[in-house]
Amino acid sequence: MTLSRRAFASLMSLAIAAAAAPAPAWGGPRRRQKRRVRRRRTRRRVIWRTHNGRRLLVVPVGVAVGWELMVDDRVVVVHEVRPDVIVVKDASGKTEEIAVAKEDTDDNKVEHEGTEYEVEEES
Repeated sequence: MTLSRRAFASLMSLAIAAAAAPAPAWGGPRRRQKRRVRRRRTRRRVIWRTHNGRRLLVVPVGVAVGWELMVDDRVVVVHEVRPDVIVVKDASGKTEEIAVAKEDTDDNKVEHEGTEYEVEEES
């Protein structure tokens, strides 16, 4: 009888000690903190050119997603780059595909300040 009381008492003391102890530092997944980073988009001026009866937009060779292009006195943001076409979105949210010729010229080499945007980065 005393053996079972001792076993019960030791089990109860272990249960109480486990409940009262703080959670270990390694117990559970750690969440990464996200921080907001402000960035500025690259804005380039582009021109139109007619080639073999087809109207093409002359863009820099290194055109990338997220760039701002000044097309016909409006600013559009590049959303997709294909070999002969780029998909752009304007301020009203309208998307369109524009046929392009990739070429570095004096007009489109100069970087202008674009709009700021925020990106969440994990650290």
